[in-house]
Amino acid sequence: MEKVPIVPPACANQTPKTICPTIGSLSCANCKLVLYCSQDCQKAHWQEHKKTCKSALSKAKWRPAWDRENRHPPWANGQAAVNIHNPFGGGKYLWGNVPAFDVLKLKENEGEGYAEDVALLFAASGDLRNVVKTLANLPNLYRNAVLITLNDREFEVVARNAILLLFVLTSLEDPQRSITGIAESVIHIWYSALLPANLLSSLQSEVKPLIAAVCAKIAKRAPDAVLGKTWTFASGSTLRLSLRQQEWLRLERFSDVPTGFGVEEAKKVRAAIVLAPERMDYRERWYYKDTNPFMRLSKQRFREDGLLLPFGHPRMGFDVPNPTFFQTSNVWPLGDQADPLSGWSIADVVETPSLAANDWYGKLFIHLRDEFSKFLERLRLVKINFTLLNVDAKELPIYLDRNTYARIEVSNITDSYYLGTRQTLALFSPFLQPPSQNPHATLIALYLNAISQIMKTGREGEGLPNTKVLMQYIPLNFENMILSQQGADSYRAETTSRHMTGEGFKQIEKESHVAVKIPSTIIEPWPTALKLRPGQEGAQEEFDLLVASNFSGIERYVEWKKVV
Repeated sequence: MEKVPIVPPACANQTPKTICPTIGSLSCANCKLVLYCSQDCQKAHWQEHKKTCKSALSKAKWRPAWDRENRHPPWANGQAAVNIHNPFGGGKYLWGNVPAFDVLKLKENEGEGYAEDVALLFAASGDLRNVVKTLANLPNLYRNAVLITLNDREFEVVARNAILLLFVLTSLEDPQRSITGIAESVIHIWYSALLPANLLSSLQSEVKPLIAAVCAKIAKRAPDAVLGKTWTFASGSTLRLSLRQQEWLRLERFSDVPTGFGVEEAKKVRAAIVLAPERMDYRERWYYKDTNPFMRLSKQRFREDGLLLPFGHPRMGFDVPNPTFFQTSNVWPLGDQADPLSGWSIADVVETPSLAANDWYGKLFIHLRDEFSKFLERLRLVKINFTLLNVDAKELPIYLDRNTYARIEVSNITDSYYLGTRQTLALFSPFLQPPSQNPHATLIALYLNAISQIMKTGREGEGLPNTKVLMQYIPLNFENMILSQQGADSYRAETTSRHMTGEGFKQIEKESHVAVKIPSTIIEPWPTALKLRPGQEGAQEEFDLLVASNFSGIERYVEWKKVV
């Protein structure tokens, strides 16, 4: 069967054996999830499409089962009632849970004409989204080298990052491969539970031999021996990977599907987590807050097939499990709330042009295809030296050189659940470039839990500080319940002050010879917070998007600089 291009989206008229390869130009007027090339194709496909388009989940008056059945949901009682997360499934964070951002912002900081090499450190990197975003946004005039050190304590995260980068760097050496084709392959390795057989073959023929050659040389070394390998590519870019011997041997298997493990087995293992019957109430809770009923259908489809594709694109040809997820035959490594949308700006995704306006995952695919293509173009033109490490952040300093990095991104290890602000700054500020060398050098810290902790320990009567703001978005029957607005800006300022005092920022500044950067020049302090006021044009839509997302709206970034 002829391969159907993903972009622009094809006609959704298809059966298990036949497809219409024509580009779709007419959206379904009801759901706006699929496109057709003609009214004839739309009519021919209606008996199949109406199962989704007219399903109960698509109705505006749909209610979760616990509401329809007049019963308490599981989080209303017991331990679940005091735990806002209630995770389920594998505990691996293989996808980002806050939007990607450009950690360099070179044009706005050092300047578009900056003529020095740049070194970046991602101390607890998670996936590659911030690397992609940063390199994709390098100014066109920049031609110096970029040195990127990526570390994560989770082997699975480092392994997938290594596989993706090796795949990209080897693919770019093949003049027969298009940038967009490589970008689409990266999307599927990164996010899709199943792969086309030819993509798995590429991993096994191009990436696996690079790793196998290392494993053959170190087979007799001690399991805990840390061993490094550097690959150099035709572009001049390099990738150095350091792992323990036993982890190198594990990495070699990351391009192999477990023996006897096929598509049906992979679907069952994944469904046991993402479609677990005992988690139905949680899924319906998440669906109920979506901005419109058809978003539920888009999310449900991704849960069912695990393929990051436009809603109406044929699923044929994705015929092997993705081995970077399925390293064993009985485990889906991610939790049931893991979502590709959580790693990227919801606004950017929603604003991506598409006739299938409600197909968020289709829009995400198009958005990522563009972002990854820009990333790949920069890799072709700029020398990038990657170093990948797999150690606990507390051990990372022994691998680093002082006064080296223009940017250090530490994710949320500054949260008190992890290292905390004091220890993080003590560990990593010595490696930031001093102001005499680069006055724009910045350490970027994320707080995912600190602000909610501050809110929990707030003064009496502050349990729901933004209730009055919420009332202006959520329709109520009693006008006298909507009183004067408590300004979000003033509340954030007061909460921030309490956070800084509680963490001892002033003392940390003295101890580590650093200072909080004011104003921030890399990322806004509250990137997911509401920007508009109730009643402003677009405010309701902005609020609905935040509610539908997996973001809390209180994710906070703090930027630090050296003072000496």
